Amino acid sequence: MRVWKQILASIGYAIEGMTYAILTQRNMRIHLGITLLVMILALLLDVTKIEMILLFFAIVLVIAAELINTAIEAVVDLMVVRYHRLAKIAKDVAAAAVLLTALHAVVVGILVFYDKLFPLRLRNFHHLESYAIVLSFLYLGICFVLTFGYLAIKKARHR
Repeated sequence: MRVWKQILASIGYAIEGMTYAILTQRNMRIHLGITLLVMILALLLDVTKIEMILLFFAIVLVIAAELINTAIEAVVDLMVVRYHRLAKIAKDVAAAAVLLTALHAVVVGILVFYDKLFPLRLRNFHHLESYAIVLSFLYLGICFVLTFGYLAIKKARHR
């Protein structure tokens, strides 16, 4: 019986953590709002079981990354009283993980919904069976531009 009490207590703590994140983190509320819209769209467009699994997995990754980001920010804020470069790095890297998972979720969403929303193919890519290659390069390009653009802006500020 004691084991079940511990398991229930652990679940309770997890629910408290999720509740805290929803109540205090604007981005978590945005992610959950988008999740609701995606699930409604998935039901309306009658996605396949595999597509639903892919959507669900992408959503869970984003929400988990946001929860981890929130935990890292809380620990850093607890430990660091004044500005410290390493504290900033920890927060920025955690935020980058959320951004990366969110971009991944966008790509998954495009791959799942594109043909259902836009049944006519783009003229330039009509010979491709899927847009996965194009979207993958677009995804990498966005990551590249965001990363190096940010570094360039940051370097310019320190001059």
